[in-house]
Amino acid sequence: VLGSFDSETLAAAGLPLVAPYRLEMRSQLASLLDSSIREVFASQVTNLEKSTIKKLRAQLLKKLDVPPEDAPSENAAALRAASFSFDSTMNDLEVPSLGLTKAKACREMESKLTDEVMSFADSPIAQIKRMKKVTKVTSKEKKPGQRSIDFGLDLVAMLRPDGFGSLQGFAGYQLGGNSVTFGIHNDADDPQTIAQFGGVRPPLLRVQPKLRVDVEM
Repeated sequence: VLGSFDSETLAAAGLPLVAPYRLEMRSQLASLLDSSIREVFASQVTNLEKSTIKKLRAQLLKKLDVPPEDAPSENAAALRAASFSFDSTMNDLEVPSLGLTKAKACREMESKLTDEVMSFADSPIAQIKRMKKVTKVTSKEKKPGQRSIDFGLDLVAMLRPDGFGSLQGFAGYQLGGNSVTFGIHNDADDPQTIAQFGGVRPPLLRVQPKLRVDVEM
C-alpha cells in the first residue's frame, strides 16, 4: 500500500508546497496500516485461543472414559497436542516487522491450557458426562431393593515453582475409589500467571480435595 502511495505521489515529492503535505499523509497512512494490522492480529490470536481451548475440552471429555490410572498421561498428551497446534498456527500469524510475535501469546496460552486441564474434572460438562455414565450403569446393575453408599476421595495438587513455564507435567495414582493427580508447571514468574492471580504470585502448592459420595437407593 505504501509502495503504491509512493509511486503515485512521486511527482509531488519535489514540489515545495506539496512535499510536506505528502509526507504527512504518508505518515498517517503508515500509522493507520500499523494499527489495523495490530487489531487484526489481536483478533486472530483471541479466536485461536478460543478454538484451541474448545478442542482441548473435547479431547478431555473423550478421555473421561479411560481408566483412572491412565488419565494423567492421557490429559498430558492432550495438553501437549493443544500447545503444539497453537504454536504451529501462530507461526502463520506473526508479523515480526511490527513486533507481533508468538512468544508472549504462546506463554499465556500454555498457562491457560494447564489451568484448563487441572480444573476440567470439576467443570459442568465433565460432571454431566460422569452423571450420565453412573446413571446408565446403575440402571443396568441395580437390583430391586438394593441400597449402597460409596465414598471416594479425589485429590488434585498443583506445584507452581519459579520460572516462565518451561517445565510442566502430570502424574496420577488410583487406589480403589480414590485418586491422586499431581501437576507441576514452573510459571510463577510469568506475567500472565501473576495477572490471573490478581497481580500476586500464585501459591507454590495448591491442593484441591474433593469427596465423592455415591448413593444408591
